[in-house]
Amino acid sequence: MWTDHVLLAVALAVLLWGFTTVIEGREWYVSALLVATLTGATCAVLRSVGVRRVAPVAILVELLALAWIFVPSTVIGFIPTPDTLVELGRMLGRAQTIMVEERAPVAAAEPVILVIAASFGLLAILGDWLLEHARAAQTIGVMFTAIFVAPALTAGDTPALWIFLAVAALWLVFLRTRTRQRTGPGWRSLSPALIVATLALVVSALLPPVLPDIRAVAASWGKAPTPVFGRGINPMLELGQNLRRNSTSLALTYTTNSGSASYLKVSTLRDFSGKTWKPGESIANDRFEGQIGLDPDVKTTETSTRITIKNLRSSLVPAPYPALGISGLKGPWQIQRMGLTIRSARDDTRGQTYTVDSIKIAPTADQMREFSSKFRPSLESYLVLPDKMPDVIADTALDVTKDDSTDYDKAMSLQNFLRNGSFRYSETAPVADGYDGNGVDVIAQFLDKKQGYCVHFSSAMAVMARTLGIPSRIAVGYAPGDVVDTRGGRNVYGNTSDDLHAWTELYFEGAGWVGFEPTPGVGSATAFAEANGTPTESTGNESDATQRPGGLDGQEFGSAGTPTTAPEDTTTTRTLIATGSGLLFLGLAPLLLRRLRRMWRMRGSAPDALWRELEDTAQDYGVPTSRGDTPRGFAARLRARQGVDVEALDRLLRQVEAARFSRTGEHSTDVADLRSVLHSLAASASRGERLRAAALPRSLAGRRAYVVLRPEVLA
Repeated sequence: MWTDHVLLAVALAVLLWGFTTVIEGREWYVSALLVATLTGATCAVLRSVGVRRVAPVAILVELLALAWIFVPSTVIGFIPTPDTLVELGRMLGRAQTIMVEERAPVAAAEPVILVIAASFGLLAILGDWLLEHARAAQTIGVMFTAIFVAPALTAGDTPALWIFLAVAALWLVFLRTRTRQRTGPGWRSLSPALIVATLALVVSALLPPVLPDIRAVAASWGKAPTPVFGRGINPMLELGQNLRRNSTSLALTYTTNSGSASYLKVSTLRDFSGKTWKPGESIANDRFEGQIGLDPDVKTTETSTRITIKNLRSSLVPAPYPALGISGLKGPWQIQRMGLTIRSARDDTRGQTYTVDSIKIAPTADQMREFSSKFRPSLESYLVLPDKMPDVIADTALDVTKDDSTDYDKAMSLQNFLRNGSFRYSETAPVADGYDGNGVDVIAQFLDKKQGYCVHFSSAMAVMARTLGIPSRIAVGYAPGDVVDTRGGRNVYGNTSDDLHAWTELYFEGAGWVGFEPTPGVGSATAFAEANGTPTESTGNESDATQRPGGLDGQEFGSAGTPTTAPEDTTTTRTLIATGSGLLFLGLAPLLLRRLRRMWRMRGSAPDALWRELEDTAQDYGVPTSRGDTPRGFAARLRARQGVDVEALDRLLRQVEAARFSRTGEHSTDVADLRSVLHSLAASASRGERLRAAALPRSLAGRRAYVVLRPEVLA
């Protein structure tokens, strides 16, 4: 049995390595392997001592290990609490979000490690259960195949050939150990197996190159990211995935007479459920935007931007805000009143070249301070917040704006707090730390961790603005691009997939929707001219802002321009401590329990207790026992074992029978007789039997019925 468990453990360890195409790094492998080892060892030990229903105990052991490793703050000692299950459930939910939205290989976030570790622990339990069935070889082979194929179907990359060959060889050895029980040993039975095994491994090595590419059926996790502005897709859910894509593609180029690169808006997100932002649909009482409603004293400049789509397939058109009109688009397109975005129900942007007329609004800072953002019926939907939110969001907003008396100054304080404070731009940290997204719980963690990308910065500013009574929404599109060429004396700007961006828009009566840039290192901070002549746009503290990683292969750079080191991962350390402690306890527990039981029985002189100790010790050494045994019947069977002290056994038997059948009930026992019999049992056993009896005593599982086979049957 132990051979089968070892083969199963080695095969699972090799198959686990195949998931390196799905998850970044190697530290997670140690955590998952140790958890699987702990659960598998639990099954093996329980089987060895004779326990039948090992799965519930093994699952409980795995739960204890996962709780201490991943949510140690919720356990009391090693005992889980209701909060433990809640937190593990939340981590599984975050893992699902990562798996759905990220491109493989994903960051080794704790939720992902939890899923892999828990899955392989359960697979170890499943394998142990299959070992108890007659057709274990076939069913375990199917399980191995499913595990091997899983990374290929997920990431689109078939695991290394050596993994398949190693697992196939282990399975063939396992198959041989099972069939040998029926065919018996010998070269005649072994030779065909060796030939078939060799041919199978050779064919397995040569056949895959000529088979169809499995990547064709890979799940969406392994494919290229979906279009961020596809029809019916929530841009906020896709934006982070596209920012982290492995390759950079040129989405569009444009020229403009505005004199500088522009933000190009694609979608407007108004509806906030508390879990995510969603695109808003135009409704009857939506206010008109653009020139309508502007204060006549606000300075405006008309601009014209010509845009050529390169590699962007979208039912939404990138355009400067606020757009006044658009020309050159082929097909049916419609400008939405809310957000002034352009969309089509049937066409897309591929191959389109078009011109957008828009206005550039430039109020002064004093004008902005005079404009109100107070509640109006038509702006009600821009102030909606969930009933329950983490207190840190509103508290932070109030603390940041405590010295401001106008909505404009509050907006500027929020922008400066996020853009020029201690926050750092990172596209990977939210995924690795398990708080990627844009809901209120994510925002609360973002305000604590102070690392994120545009989705987190724009969401945080929009929600904090709403807590202050300022109508807000989120714009999704492209940040100002870079100069890629010159044409006719004008710069040609280009936007790549790395320029995908989200920013915040706040409403001010008299100026309309004003864009703010809370993300450090992207574009320019919003600021309007003061009476003393401060420039309309200020770059803020750009020298201290962390720039976007762009094409730096995932490295994150701090303000000094050197790679920042990730915080020390404590998951592996906790796993080592938890599984090491568990394995140590698992190894010593049977020995200690058996010793304690023996000490308790031998501390007195009750004949029945001493006789039960003799039966249990004999069972530990492999002597059949049963609850239906009589003392004399068991003694007769034990007497047949070579090396047993028969005289001490007979004296102990007489003491037990006298205690059980004496009319007076009086009895006298001599523990020395029991010790003599036990010593003779140990002396007559082999070293392996003595070790097995001490480390894995069968008697802990209780006595069972047995069948004594006739000698001719045994022959």
